[in-house]
Amino acid sequence: MTATQRPDEDRLDRVERILAEMAAAQAEANVAHQNRMAELEKLVAKIGERVDRLAEQQQRTNQDVSVIKGWQTEAVVARNARDIFARLAPNGILMRMFPKDEMGAYMNAATRNNYMTRDEVDKAGAIDFLMEGTNYEGAPVSFAVEVSYTAGMDDIRRAVERAPLIAKMLGRDVVLPAVAAEVISETFEEDARTYHVHWAYVPNGNSLMQ
Repeated sequence: MTATQRPDEDRLDRVERILAEMAAAQAEANVAHQNRMAELEKLVAKIGERVDRLAEQQQRTNQDVSVIKGWQTEAVVARNARDIFARLAPNGILMRMFPKDEMGAYMNAATRNNYMTRDEVDKAGAIDFLMEGTNYEGAPVSFAVEVSYTAGMDDIRRAVERAPLIAKMLGRDVVLPAVAAEVISETFEEDARTYHVHWAYVPNGNSLMQ
C-alpha cells in the first residue's frame, strides 16, 4: 500500500498518520483473528463432544456385546454340562446341575435361621452354576462354576469367594471353585493354578473340542 502525502501535512504528520493507520489495521486484524480462533475453539469443542458421545456409545456397545457373549457361553455350558464337568473333573460323572429354585430355598433358610448374613447369601446365590457329581474315584465332588466369555482374575475372585459360601449354605464340607470360559489366556491359567481354581474351556458351539 502506497501512502500519499496530503497537501496540508508535513513529513512528521504524515509518518504519524501512517503509523496510526497501520495500528488501526493491525488492531482490526487482531480482532478478526481472535474471532476466528473463538469460532475454531467452538468447533473443536463440538467435535470433542461428538467424540465423547461416540466413545460412550462404543463403550455401551462393547458392554452389551460382552453381556450377550456371556449369555451365549452360559447357554453352551448348560447344553454341554456333562462335558464341562468332565473337563473340571477328568473321568468324573455329572450327577446333576443344582436347580435355581432349590438354591433359593437354601438361601431363604440360611437367612431365616441366621447362620449366614444377607450379603453372604446373595453372593452365594449369584453363582452361575453349581455342578454335583463324582470324581474318577467315585467320590462326591461339587463345583461352583463362574461362566464368562473371557476368563479373568475377576472370575477367579468370584469363584474363590462364592464356593465356600455355597458349601456353608448347603452344609457341605467342600465346594470347589471353578471357571468356564471361551477365551482362556496363559496368564489366567497361571492365576487359576495359584488360587487352586479348576477351569474348563468352552468353545462357542455344541461340539466341545480342546
